[in-house]
Amino acid sequence: MHPLTYRALRTLRSRRAQLLLPAVLLLPLFVLVIYLLVEVTKVSIAKVRHQFALDNAAYSQMTTVSVFLNAVGLLNGPLPYRVMRTYDEPLKLVDQQNTYRGRDNLTVFDLFFQAGAVPTVAPDYEWGSNPPPKSASTDWGVHYVKRGDWATGPDGEDEAKSYDRKDWEKENPAAITERVVLMNREIVRKHYVSAKQVGLPAMKAYLNTYVQVGDTFNLQKDLYQKLIKNAGIFREGYYLNVDDCKKGECARQSASHLAPYLSIPTKRQEADELMMFVSASDMAGGTGGAIEIPLQMTEMGAEPLFLFAYVDGAGRARLRQLKRGVTLKQNFPLPKNHFNINLTSKYKPYVRNKVIMSCPRTSNNCVWPNPLPKYNVTLRP
Repeated sequence: MHPLTYRALRTLRSRRAQLLLPAVLLLPLFVLVIYLLVEVTKVSIAKVRHQFALDNAAYSQMTTVSVFLNAVGLLNGPLPYRVMRTYDEPLKLVDQQNTYRGRDNLTVFDLFFQAGAVPTVAPDYEWGSNPPPKSASTDWGVHYVKRGDWATGPDGEDEAKSYDRKDWEKENPAAITERVVLMNREIVRKHYVSAKQVGLPAMKAYLNTYVQVGDTFNLQKDLYQKLIKNAGIFREGYYLNVDDCKKGECARQSASHLAPYLSIPTKRQEADELMMFVSASDMAGGTGGAIEIPLQMTEMGAEPLFLFAYVDGAGRARLRQLKRGVTLKQNFPLPKNHFNINLTSKYKPYVRNKVIMSCPRTSNNCVWPNPLPKYNVTLRP
């Protein structure tokens, strides 16, 4: 027997050969398992990346809506109220015995608040002097002046009712077509609201406050409409977090489903014809009274005066749906593999989530009436 043949037979009969032979036979299986692990890892990475992209895009885009609605909620009462409260110049009585509803320490703020020209924050709706709401509060109670004796004032029932804003405090208030009284006539009659010292400066302060509030609303709305156009932030956010789709086509499926819920139409409640007063008490021989000063915003070259903004019917329906949540689904491609199997067409992989935008109110309308700027965005699987 040849020596080499004898050595080979002897090796095969040894214990080492019994271990070597199975190892050689199992080597292809080990290699296959390694390939499978690599390919599974690639699939997992792709899914995680697209899931993160969908979550990030949805949250970023829906946040533009919540920020806008919260801004409108602030503009609808809390902001102008805090500004108007700074107009605390005291009013001097014409007759110490002739007070307004038993109070003699009124300020310029009372001129407007007692006429329903600016809302207050709860709980005092009679005089409007309230502290800031607590951070955990889920109801700021923003309302106009409330009185149970509207028809008993000396100005008569019609005059008193002109200060009642119940028709304004509705989800869908009617457009204002009549002249809006912005100063309390009775206070002007009983106090020295002189044109030069108090009256005109107070009018200017009020108009300037609400003109700026209206301009801020317009700017916020213009910016908001740009940010939601074609769900651009959603598409961009998704595209920046993946590397397997073109910019113009990325996340088209989920973006088209989310886009209708991004538009929450808001309308300005505004007034063109206004009425304010100055006192006749400081004139020579004057015994009291109020001089009417009618104003028309469009005649002064300005747009009608902004009072507040509200969400229309279509927007409120979308808010209700957003409180329940909008489910987003996005298919994505899987990377190529060593087995040359098209997993994308075979399994049609996708990621999904549910985006929710809500505020602490059952109707999910915290814009108007009783605005509460506490919209927030949450994501669920």
